[in-house]
Amino acid sequence: MFPDLVNGLTIEERLAHAQLMVAVASVDGELVQEELIMIESIMGKSMLHPEMRVDVRNTLSHPLEVDKCMDILSNAGQKLALRDAVLVSACDGEYDKKEIRIIKKIAKIAEVDTETLSQIYQWVEEYWSVYDKSTKFLS
Repeated sequence: MFPDLVNGLTIEERLAHAQLMVAVASVDGELVQEELIMIESIMGKSMLHPEMRVDVRNTLSHPLEVDKCMDILSNAGQKLALRDAVLVSACDGEYDKKEIRIIKKIAKIAEVDTETLSQIYQWVEEYWSVYDKSTKFLS
């Protein structure tokens, strides 16, 4: 992973960001391996302390509420969380209806309009397309 704007957030925001990703990934009732890998990756790029990572992992069976996590995040943090929520939702190959609803809720709280949200979805599609190219030339 590349260095990320998430690293500019406070440690409390980075923790809330990771906990929010758990809520997004688990909203459809199941956590798949791809989502768990993405959450671990997000915690890594966020430079969360190992003990904080354990705290996040402990929320896997009982995720925190979206509103609670979003209240901790600054406006910039909310927008980064929206971006990463779309990434987490896409990593298993499809967007569940419940994932789309939670993404829309995050977008509303972050005051992100529909056009910008569409741009985020497009960016995620391009991101995965570029990533998939590596599997072709490395196989």
